Amino acid sequence: MYKVQISPEVEQDLVELPDAVLKEVFEYFGLFELDPIKHSGKLHNQGQLKLEGYRKTYVAKATYRIVIKIEDGVAKIVEVVAVGKRDNKEVYIAAHERINKQ
Repeated sequence: MYKVQISPEVEQDLVELPDAVLKEVFEYFGLFELDPIKHSGKLHNQGQLKLEGYRKTYVAKATYRIVIKIEDGVAKIVEVVAVGKRDNKEVYIAAHERINKQ
């Protein structure tokens, strides 16, 4: 069993989502607790956006993404990095900025 961690930045992402998308995102958070690898795909670097080692899940007919990092140490954690629209790589840019701020 994994624990899903949500930062204040991700909380703000969630507030901005339409209700139907938010509902689907929370359904995925529940699935991540059971098996995050099964419910996500590998992310690769995209030009200047260094995202290798992170994973993505398509939401709302692939118009939104959830970007996560899985930590399989002693405590099994799924860190939600960003949730948002894929348009113009918006969610990937936010994820990249948050990753590099840490």
